[in-house]
Amino acid sequence: MSMLDEARKQINEIDAQMAELFEQRMHAVEDVIAYKKDHQMPVLDSDREHAVVDQNLHLIQDARYKESYRQFIEKVMEVSRAYQKRILNQDVVAYGGAKGAFSHIAAMKCFPQSELKNYPTFEEVFQAVISGDAAYGVIPFENSYTGEVGDMLDMLLEYDVSIQRMYDLKICQNLLGMPGASIEDIRQVYSHPQALAQSSLFLQGRGFELIPYGNTALAAQYVAETKDPSKAAIASIETAELYGLNVLVRDINTSSQNATRFVIIAKTPKASGNRFSLLFTVKHETGALMKVMQLMAGHGMNLESIKSRSLHDQPWAYYFYCEIVGDINSEEAVQLLEEMKQECAMVKVIGIYDRKESEETV
Repeated sequence: MSMLDEARKQINEIDAQMAELFEQRMHAVEDVIAYKKDHQMPVLDSDREHAVVDQNLHLIQDARYKESYRQFIEKVMEVSRAYQKRILNQDVVAYGGAKGAFSHIAAMKCFPQSELKNYPTFEEVFQAVISGDAAYGVIPFENSYTGEVGDMLDMLLEYDVSIQRMYDLKICQNLLGMPGASIEDIRQVYSHPQALAQSSLFLQGRGFELIPYGNTALAAQYVAETKDPSKAAIASIETAELYGLNVLVRDINTSSQNATRFVIIAKTPKASGNRFSLLFTVKHETGALMKVMQLMAGHGMNLESIKSRSLHDQPWAYYFYCEIVGDINSEEAVQLLEEMKQECAMVKVIGIYDRKESEETV
């Protein structure tokens, strides 16, 4: 046996010992998780981690290895934190906006037994899922009247998350005001731009000043806090009850079939489903998009939806979103994806899920 083979054999034996010790360490971590859960303690304890690193560095006799060992033990702790977050937060669902927002309502419908945690922005919902602070995120994706929420597509392109479920929530927009106020008192109307657009026919010609707000629930909360009878918000009935507002006019949607599609995102994809979603860009060649469409048709894929969206960092360049009916694990789907990688500049699977669900009007 050569010196190299002997060294590799020794490394393999040490790695086997380390694997056994790693399992023992993770079993101990599970005891830490149980204690932290019972005592509502945070995952990260910086003082404890720094103390452990300093203490363990003294165990290294050869000074040449101290910095490498520091990096090693810090990585071990990072793995431990990620595991703790995954276990402690497996029932946490993130949504954007305040309580009473339609994202909050969708989260309650989809996860009635889970702990719901709100974040000021939808990007922070994505970040919570990526970091492990939440197991799932509830994101508005498309409205039947005003179309897709483009920013969400951009974030699905940017962040490594996966759509695990789609949920259609029928929506009833309402004009909410202070108790005692009437529609004749209203001068300013606050709401999310999507809600204002969905109520455009009702708002038209009334002389209201329309003021965009971060989301419908925050708009209602603001109106309630001002106690100003000349201000109103467009939001849900639940929001009116939550913030003590009166419903001045019910159901002001332009479309009676108004619904918002929400997507449930997670850090890892589902193993299977009867639909999958892709993002892709095509090469700057004549007929490039047509070639991709022909590939899908050639493999018998039912293209249920396709949308284009501009790439912000590349003028006059676009990426495409599509929903395909079929099993991504099927032979035809696997071949399609391989062939698309040859034809496209980028292909990203962003969701594997089952048929969409819908809910009663809210």
